[in-house]
Amino acid sequence: MSSIDFSPLARSAKRAEDTGSEISYLEDVLRRFRQNKLAVASVFVILLILAASFFGPALTGKGYDAQQLNLRNMPPRIEILTAADGTRFYVHPELRVFLADERGLVGEALEPSKKELAKKRYDYTVNGRAYQLTFGGDGLKFLDENGDPLPGRETVWNQNYRLGTDSVGRDILTRLLYGGRISLLVAFVTSFFTLAIGVIYGGISGYYGGNVDIVMMRIVEILMAIPSTIYVILLMVYFGQGITNILIAMAATSWLGMARLVRAQVLSLKEQEFVLAARCAGVKPLAIIVKHLLPNCIGPIIVSATLSIPGAIATEAFMSFIGLGVAPPMPSWGILSNEGIGAIRSAPYQILLPSIAISLTMFSFNFMGDGLRDALDPRQRK
Repeated sequence: MSSIDFSPLARSAKRAEDTGSEISYLEDVLRRFRQNKLAVASVFVILLILAASFFGPALTGKGYDAQQLNLRNMPPRIEILTAADGTRFYVHPELRVFLADERGLVGEALEPSKKELAKKRYDYTVNGRAYQLTFGGDGLKFLDENGDPLPGRETVWNQNYRLGTDSVGRDILTRLLYGGRISLLVAFVTSFFTLAIGVIYGGISGYYGGNVDIVMMRIVEILMAIPSTIYVILLMVYFGQGITNILIAMAATSWLGMARLVRAQVLSLKEQEFVLAARCAGVKPLAIIVKHLLPNCIGPIIVSATLSIPGAIATEAFMSFIGLGVAPPMPSWGILSNEGIGAIRSAPYQILLPSIAISLTMFSFNFMGDGLRDALDPRQRK
């Protein structure tokens, strides 16, 4: 037999059925996660939302609290009317007329030359031509001097405010992006405290067991007997509005579920041989928990932390919606929903846009969490 028969195979030529598994657990997790197209797409959506939230407000060129009252309640798509001489107008639903261009950029506001409220009509003079705005029973109409509709009519995107304005003339796009920054900050900070407190608390309870476990778990069960939203509401009423206060209130109760999860995982692992070997070697209990037990239950911890983010976003949105979140004029998605509900009939986009942002973010994190759960499950490894 020649020596060439024993030359090693190239890595690309190796097959698992011939040589055994040639990839690590982490590589296998990444491979199986990439096979879940919905989870991968959710990762890209989350990255896009994060980038838009943290860099987008600086690109819009507008402040989240800057007001332009003349253009309040302006929709994302507007109708541009063109007169016979080429002059273009935008007629605001609140009986205001502006000059505009063909792209949808609204400019100077026109003052009526005459107001006839009894006839429900405003008269305008532009470039020597007369126009009239009527707002009677037939609806809002902008007519030429002969009482005929203007010949040109085109619906275009609002170039002043891409997603429109709210009831006091603030840019919804800027507020939506900045609100994403606040909502995601609350969600990630809350999840951090969920990990930091829940993992340590559950690890200690599960490892020591006995009376220590009984006392620690009874405390958790007492706190979980009342819905966490009630605790958050009570704490926010006590502390008051503010980003710091809502972080404290949500972090105070968010770790309970994580503590129970980690405790159950540690209870199932602490009787294993590797833990006994560490005890015989004189390793201290805290080191056993941190170096041996927690790394072996990292999969469920990561999945639980990922799935806790949508819950934190929903809680923050609800608290802001009922007026117990961040203090106005600072926006969050919950505050934007609260502000938009008053105009749900006349300007539904004001509540629709933040609702879409909340739903899209929560669905993305849920799908990513489901993908991680399947990828980290060793029973599904092939």
